[in-house]
Amino acid sequence: MPDVSMVHVDTALTNVSIAYHNAQFVADAIFPPIPVTKQSNKYFIYSKDRFRIMNDARRPGARANEINWTLSTNTYYAEGHALAQAIPDELRANADQAIDVDVDTTETLTDLLFLQRESLAASVALNPTNLTQNTTLSGTSQWSNTSSPDPVTTVEETKPLIQQQIGVVPNALLVGYPVFTALRNHPAIIDRFKYTQVGVLQPDHLKAAFNVDFFYVASAIMNTAGEGETDNFENVWGKNALLWYKPPAPGRRTVSLGYQFTWLFGANTDGFLVKRYRDESRTADVVETQLYYDLQLVAPQAGYLFVSAVA
Repeated sequence: MPDVSMVHVDTALTNVSIAYHNAQFVADAIFPPIPVTKQSNKYFIYSKDRFRIMNDARRPGARANEINWTLSTNTYYAEGHALAQAIPDELRANADQAIDVDVDTTETLTDLLFLQRESLAASVALNPTNLTQNTTLSGTSQWSNTSSPDPVTTVEETKPLIQQQIGVVPNALLVGYPVFTALRNHPAIIDRFKYTQVGVLQPDHLKAAFNVDFFYVASAIMNTAGEGETDNFENVWGKNALLWYKPPAPGRRTVSLGYQFTWLFGANTDGFLVKRYRDESRTADVVETQLYYDLQLVAPQAGYLFVSAVA
């Protein structure tokens, strides 16, 4: 272990880490980051008392009907996630001028942290046990079947199920990349644009077709093979689709399908901490990135999951 006095929180490399976001990652869309100052704590959950019809009739001289509303709490724990890589002096000495090994190392570590978070987000959001409002499509009902019912109609029929639970209409749709390619080629959706000259349908066209404010194509991939094994790439979000309500911004008394509780331990407002320290026993500098977070579905009734949307 290096002496604590030799550990340096690298502001310059932290800025690199924050700026480096793979455009394919969508975890923040479903789980908006909530900066927290404690690794674990409680948060409040309001009841649905505001949707209840109350007797508000009052006769002259009588007291107003006194009501009661309730609160409950849940807890989070921001688990630590960190990766490090050593940069031997020999590697730095042999590196070409066009290569910045510190930046390359920081970006690689950051990308891997994001990929792990993306995988965790998918495992939480695509779990039918967590999202009890769900349906599994199969056979002729799958959107990859060109004779299947109009996917837009299917989604529209699902929106009231969420609205009846949370009081607002869902406004966000996420689809795995295989689902996106099937939707843009589905005859029923193409037919909606037959009198326009749009060519190949793009995400913005599908956003308009599904009448949502946010449309995400989740196309991140991961290599599930072990080190040294033959590569096996898979889509992180698979062949699924998720409809949910996404608030304009995180806030108090605001319904959101999920939140990402990000502990700011030693980090800036984005939660990232990049350290660079010297390990003389290895004749190397070590770059380490870390992030603390907890992904939670705080209002699972705000979402609806389509499992196996395409074959």
